[in-house]
Amino acid sequence: MVGSTPTIIDSFLKDNYTKDSVPRLVNEEHVFLDMLDTQERGSGRQLIVPIIDSNAQGLGGTVADAQVGAEQTSGGTYQGADWNIAWGDYSAHVNIGDKAMAVSASDMGAFFRDKQEEIDSLYRAWGDTFSSYALRDSGHALGSGTNSSGVQTLTNKQDIVNFEVGMIVVPSANDGTSSSHTLIASAGLGYVVAVNYNTGKFSVAATSGGSAATPSNWTGTMYYFRSGDFGGDTAPNRIILGYGAWNPVADPTSTTFEGVNRAVNIVRRSGIRLVAGDVTGLGVEKRIKRLCTVMASRAKKATKVLLHPEQWEALSNSLEARGQRPLEGKVGIFSFQKIQLATPGGMVDVFSDKFMPVDAAYAFDPKAIRLVSVDGFPKVINADGFSMLRRATSNVFEHRLAAYPAYYHYDCTKTGRVVLLAP
Repeated sequence: MVGSTPTIIDSFLKDNYTKDSVPRLVNEEHVFLDMLDTQERGSGRQLIVPIIDSNAQGLGGTVADAQVGAEQTSGGTYQGADWNIAWGDYSAHVNIGDKAMAVSASDMGAFFRDKQEEIDSLYRAWGDTFSSYALRDSGHALGSGTNSSGVQTLTNKQDIVNFEVGMIVVPSANDGTSSSHTLIASAGLGYVVAVNYNTGKFSVAATSGGSAATPSNWTGTMYYFRSGDFGGDTAPNRIILGYGAWNPVADPTSTTFEGVNRAVNIVRRSGIRLVAGDVTGLGVEKRIKRLCTVMASRAKKATKVLLHPEQWEALSNSLEARGQRPLEGKVGIFSFQKIQLATPGGMVDVFSDKFMPVDAAYAFDPKAIRLVSVDGFPKVINADGFSMLRRATSNVFEHRLAAYPAYYHYDCTKTGRVVLLAP
């Protein structure tokens, strides 16, 4: 065999994880990510995006009136602002032991097959994580629930897709969307040792490798977060601010968001939202149509709608009873099943994504949403040209992924949301 084992493995990594293959691994089964161009790049210490949200107002029945309108103190010409978006930071790791390479030297094919599946799963986990974070808010909560002897019962059992055996989670009494939210004081780490995707329950141990048990200070109704990803406190680790942060459940206040006071022009700076009182008594189909109607009449029309699969099924069953069948719809790299609805703004395609909040529908134009990164989503840490990094304190190599991403709504008027009743 020509060359050293690490060199051969490094070549394998470079050949198998290219700029074409990585998006396929990350976007597979992730409808929302596939709608976005995750290969778009940005630069600068911050991502600065200008917005113009008020047209010039120098108009009037006379020249004098038009001049007064154009010269008013609060701005008679067009108005706008700049989003100042901080780059996030996220990492992923896979270990490749020197001993494992040495004992596999006589059968590198088997070693490659095993290691490729492990690395593939890391990219798929990357897609899972960013699908959830991009579709939710700034807190990065994976779900909420209650504890009993280490068994966590989720409030919305559909959120169980956010949990995996081997994950380390931490709890908070709040959802992490405010700087005033904190983790539960002196709470122990929860090591996920079992997940039941049927019942919406997962079990944690108080120690790594332990059996199901209650970690210290886990009590009451809690929100769960991957360790290190909590979005609260005054200086959280920045990852991304997802759809739910840019288009929040309630109208935003004058609090500055990414350098902008959104209360000045709520719709043009945070999108359309319909709350429970706006859609009382309506089913999922009528709620979606109502949202699309309001967007077309007060903002800009949507072209896509995203639902949780269980809400999509309810809509599909209703339409199929009237003879309408789902269609195959090309999104980005992949095709997914879609339903088409007629709205005042035209036909909209309705897709499902299992990482969608089950109690909401999003309507948007994908061209209005960006998920950019500085130099890869994700990229391999290989500044020295080698795709495996040596650990200083053990005989282990490490294949490390990282990204410095930013998610934002380029045109908020093309985004909307409506509350749904949980199935």
